[in-house]
Amino acid sequence: MKKRNLGLLFLTGTLIMLLSSCEYDFIVTAPKAAAPPPESDTISYSQDIQPFFDSECVSCHQGGIAPDLRPAKSYSALVPDYVVVKEPENSNLYTKCAPGGSMAPYTPAADLALIERWINAGAKND
Repeated sequence: MKKRNLGLLFLTGTLIMLLSSCEYDFIVTAPKAAAPPPESDTISYSQDIQPFFDSECVSCHQGGIAPDLRPAKSYSALVPDYVVVKEPENSNLYTKCAPGGSMAPYTPAADLALIERWINAGAKND
């Protein structure tokens, strides 16, 4: 009986040591953002801005939460209510996506730069 208790005690101690030495590392990687086109390139709403909305925003902003950022409705939902042409710092779209804004966690820096360039370029719909 003593041998059995001693064996169980040893086994229990070994299991406790093994389990307490386990460590889990969770690696969280930021999504890869596409590099913005060079400043000299023309910025396109349909080619540069809408793909960002499609990948990052439409899952929530699809009609129930303003603005509606689905492809057929996004431009008219944003301009002029959320965008002040050539003034990104006064545009709700830009300030909400910029650091400190409510949408900043969902906006990679490269996409924010695209939005800023688009607004500075006149926020045109192409």
